Amino acid sequence: GRRKTLPKMTEAEQRCEVITAALHDVNGVPEAAKDMLIAALPSCLSVTKDKRHPFQHNVINMADEVLVELQKELETAVSNADSKLADSAGEKQRRELAASETKTKLEAAETLEGCRLTAMNEAKAAEKTNAAALAEANKSEKFTLAQFDKVSARKASLENIISTQLEPVKSAGGGKREINVLTKALGAFEGFDASLMQALPTALAKPAEEYTSFNQLVVQQLEEALSAVKSKLDAELQTFDTAEKATAKEAAQDSFNKAKEAYESAHNEHEEAVKSTAAAKEALQQAEDAQNSFDADMREVASKMDRANEALAAFKSGPLETFTELKNKETPAEPADQVILPEEVPAGTE
Repeated sequence: GRRKTLPKMTEAEQRCEVITAALHDVNGVPEAAKDMLIAALPSCLSVTKDKRHPFQHNVINMADEVLVELQKELETAVSNADSKLADSAGEKQRRELAASETKTKLEAAETLEGCRLTAMNEAKAAEKTNAAALAEANKSEKFTLAQFDKVSARKASLENIISTQLEPVKSAGGGKREINVLTKALGAFEGFDASLMQALPTALAKPAEEYTSFNQLVVQQLEEALSAVKSKLDAELQTFDTAEKATAKEAAQDSFNKAKEAYESAHNEHEEAVKSTAAAKEALQQAEDAQNSFDADMREVASKMDRANEALAAFKSGPLETFTELKNKETPAEPADQVILPEEVPAGTE
């Protein structure tokens, strides 16, 4: 089959390629609108201004607005670079000041970190001291309670011996075996005279109504000895101030709790100071990097300005100039018809 040949582009359409290429680089215009504008513009600019219909004028006006914005962007890039170069001395001073200030902040952060480390160590030592005091208070209370319970048990045992063994024997008399058991039980307590204990089997063998003067004397001495032993046990119990020990333990516990909270607070504050120091070091590094890269940055700004100027000049001499020329192009006026006058014959030649 025959190969299809594309229609030959008009001169205007060919010249529009530089314009549509520029439109591709425009920011802020939806892609769909940009594609529509690029597709429609060449045919619209191929028609001279005086022969365009309203739709073509609208398309060209839209392109004009877009190109105006593009020119503003290019001019802004030039202006920004020019401003940075003009302010290079100020920028250098600002970078130097920033480096100096961040260095001062780092020194302050390191000082604060050191102070908080000291405070944390002191709080830790105080917590350790209070923990030891609490352990000692617990130990003392435990020992006191154990001793108190031991003496209380001895007193209860004595009272049980009196009520279950001695009183029945005193009332009705007892056999040799019962009295020996009683004597042995009482012998477990200090405060009973040996001769008194030897006399008990004889004195307690008879019931109370048959007591002789000797029996009564022995029983009286036994009761006095029992009273003395009881008093001694009561006095010993009084020495174990369990309430005081409990109060001391509570005070030690409260002190330990406060010391622990103080350490935790100091630890958290130290951690915050460590983070602040790290942040200050990073900030100083960034400030020093910015200070050291000043010359290179200014060279890059100058290079950007050159590129921006080149781009702006290329835009003005290329897409903008071509667009302006095609936009304003009018249909050339047709030449007027020439009137051929008859040649004049000089007089006297006829």
